[in-house]
Amino acid sequence: MIALQETPLYRKRCASSSIYLSEAFETEQQEWNSSIVIGIYSPTPPLSNAAMKAAAKILSFRNFADNWDSYGAEKPSERAIVNALSFIRVIDANGIPVYFTAPGPNGEIVVELRKGNYEAEVYFHANNSNEVLIYEGDTCISEGMLDYLLPQILELF
Repeated sequence: MIALQETPLYRKRCASSSIYLSEAFETEQQEWNSSIVIGIYSPTPPLSNAAMKAAAKILSFRNFADNWDSYGAEKPSERAIVNALSFIRVIDANGIPVYFTAPGPNGEIVVELRKGNYEAEVYFHANNSNEVLIYEGDTCISEGMLDYLLPQILELF
């Protein structure tokens, strides 16, 4: 029996599961080699009512045009919108509510979180980058990219 097989001849999905069985018949040895390829598919939980409101607000930013603030602001970028929505799904699945969200003047979206004395500002930029600032009171305690600071966000909020 082979633990994992790199290139199965065919795949057969098991009924009512996300497990695929791969079977290869080796004619020289006249034996079956079976392996299980496990695909981890996490079902997407439904959004809470609060997260749906925040997502609806972010989706409404698609209707903004350039100069939406009458000071020359760029319309929110689709990439920033999609990334902000993905973030909301992650934090909502962890029971973290969105405190505030808004578009920025350079096509970015900001999502703010608050809990007790902690606040996080997560910026999703038009160029597909992001920036996170975490405050305790008035003091910035962490600054960096979401990939590195998401564990801290999940812990604090």
